Amino acid sequence: MTGLETDKVITPAETRVASGYVAGMTGKEIASAAGISHNTVVRQTQSIYDKTGIPRSTNALVAWFLSTNYGIDLSEFRRRVGAALLLVIIAVQLVETDFSSDFVRSARVRRVEVRKGGRRRRDDGEEKDITTI
Repeated sequence: MTGLETDKVITPAETRVASGYVAGMTGKEIASAAGISHNTVVRQTQSIYDKTGIPRSTNALVAWFLSTNYGIDLSEFRRRVGAALLLVIIAVQLVETDFSSDFVRSARVRRVEVRKGGRRRRDDGEEKDITTI
């Protein structure tokens, strides 16, 4: 993580924490991955907020990091428009997808297995009782 524009404002340790948030990690996951305590992540996050003056939210931190380092404009309006477009795309995909055949098949397979005594042989040769599923 060298050569980022954010290195001019925050320390390398704080940059690693901010990068973790950008990657979608939680504070505890960042702490585990970096080998530091969760309290250290919290303190470094607070320090980032204090140094940059951004609102104290992870979304604002990620938007600041991406816009500062990569020139991506993530203003509030653009984020809301992008979220709305993603919801429309997901809704269209869900409407066009036929899930019914998958659900019918899995239910039919379970009924057949239960009628056969409730046991199914796994690939490793071990039998598994499926009547409790």
